[in-house]
Amino acid sequence: MTQEMNEQQPEDPERREFLAKAISVIAGGTIVSIPIGAGLATLVSPLRGEGQGGIKIRLAAVDDLPVDGSPKLYQVVAERSDAWTKYPAKPLGSVFLRKLEGGEVVAFNTSCPHAGCSVGFRSKEEGYYCPCHESTFLLDGSRGDVCVSPRGLDSLEVDKDRLKEGEVWVTFQNFAAGIEEKKAI
Repeated sequence: MTQEMNEQQPEDPERREFLAKAISVIAGGTIVSIPIGAGLATLVSPLRGEGQGGIKIRLAAVDDLPVDGSPKLYQVVAERSDAWTKYPAKPLGSVFLRKLEGGEVVAFNTSCPHAGCSVGFRSKEEGYYCPCHESTFLLDGSRGDVCVSPRGLDSLEVDKDRLKEGEVWVTFQNFAAGIEEKKAI
């Protein structure tokens, strides 16, 4: 029996100590990485936000729009947030709303796609007018006869479901000026 005991070697205490330390480091690292990961995700999340998706806002009731198809100007006033800062309600821009035959509503951003000037409405015959470079736009937002703008007025999305309920909700956003492509900013 003594010979059998001599043949069995006792486990190396250094090896056991190393394994215990390695397990402690791995477990501790795992435990610490969870709150650090959550903190980093919270810190970076505003930067991954949509940003260019626009802001959905109620502008009018369908019954408030002229039945003759003339556009009506509405100010867009809303709170907004940029990365980590939340700004109080303030004017962000304006929109022309126009009710078409059949009840459909179209919306146009009032910023001229040429240089960002504010576009006004003259009459149903003359359409929209930008005083900066004397550009004209037709009632459907397309470029008129005299127009230096690279594209027509920028249309905005109107919520069809809310329209059926009698309310005009628009996804407001601004677009880059001076380029042919309609690109949200």
